[in-house]
Amino acid sequence: MLFGAILASLIVSPALAGADSLTLAQVVDTGGVQEKRVSDVLETMREWKLLTLGVSMVLVIMLLFAGGLLRPGGFAKAGLREVSLLPSSVWIFGALVVLLAAMSAPTLISKIQWVQQQEYTDLQLRAINNVGYYLFGILAGIGMLFVLKRSTTSDKECKAGLGLSILDFPVGLGCFMLAYPFIELMSMLGVFIYEQTQGLPPDGIAHPTLQMLTDEPSNPWVWAIIGGAVIGAPFIEELIFRVFVQGAVLKWLKSPWLAIIITSIIFASIHRLGPPETRVAWHALLPIFAVGMTCGIAYERTRRVGVPIMMHICFNALNVILALVVSAEASQTGV
Repeated sequence: MLFGAILASLIVSPALAGADSLTLAQVVDTGGVQEKRVSDVLETMREWKLLTLGVSMVLVIMLLFAGGLLRPGGFAKAGLREVSLLPSSVWIFGALVVLLAAMSAPTLISKIQWVQQQEYTDLQLRAINNVGYYLFGILAGIGMLFVLKRSTTSDKECKAGLGLSILDFPVGLGCFMLAYPFIELMSMLGVFIYEQTQGLPPDGIAHPTLQMLTDEPSNPWVWAIIGGAVIGAPFIEELIFRVFVQGAVLKWLKSPWLAIIITSIIFASIHRLGPPETRVAWHALLPIFAVGMTCGIAYERTRRVGVPIMMHICFNALNVILALVVSAEASQTGV
C-alpha cells in the first residue's frame, strides 16, 4: 500500500494538468468509450496528490517510529557512527581534498594542448570540464575513503561509516522511496511560498542545467553534462557533505540530529552559490534541504556511503525524467 501510494505521487506533478496535447491510445469500443485525454486522468489524480503524499508520509513516520529511529535516543540505540576514531580536522581535510581535486580538473584540462587545438565551443568545453570535475572528485573521494579505512581497525571500519559496497545501492533505492513523500511535500511547499510571495507560479524548471536539456534534448554534449549531474554530483556531494562535513559536525556536537540538520542547511545553501548556469531557484532550496535531511538520516542509520549516494542519484534522475519525458514544467527542484 505504501509503495503504491508513493508510486502514484511520483507519476503526478502539479504541472502535468496542462498536458492537453497528449491523448491515451484509443480504446476498443466495448463500453462506448472511444478516447480519453491524459489531461483528464492526470487532473483527477492531481486532486488526490496532496492527500496521497500526506498518507504516505504518515505511514513512513509510523514505520520509522516503530523501528525506533524517530524515538528519543533512536540513533544511540541503533549505534552511533564512531566519528571519534578520527580527529575532526581529518574529516574536514577529506572534504577539502575532494573539493580541491574536483576544482583542479578544468585548470588541468585547459593546459592540455590537444584540447586547445580542437576549437571546442563553450558548451563542449563546459561538458569536458564537468566530466573532468566529477571524475577527479570521485577518484579523490574514493582515495580518501581508502586511506581513512586503512587508518581504522577492520572491525570499526563499518562503524565509522567508511564502507562502500554495491549492495548499498538497492538499500539506497528503498530509502529514497521512503523519503520521496517528504521531499515532494517540501517541493510543493516551496512552490506554494513562491506563488504567495510573487503572485504567480515559478517559471518552468528550477535548474538551468535541466532547462538546457529541454532546449537541446538531442545534443550529446548536453547529455554529458546531465550524466555528470546525475551520477557524478551525488558521489562528490555525498562524500563531501554526508561523510566528511557531517562527520566533523557530529564529532563536535555529539548529536546526530544537529549534525544532519546543520549539514543539510549548508548543503542546500551551496546550491545558490556559483555562476547563474549552476544556481537553482530559491524555492527549490526546500526540497534540496529535504534531500540532505533524508540522505543524512539514512547515512547515520546504515553507516554505508553508497546509501545516500544512491538516494541522491534517484533524486537527480527523477528530475531529469520529469523534465524530459513527462513535462518540461514537471520538475521544480532541479538537479
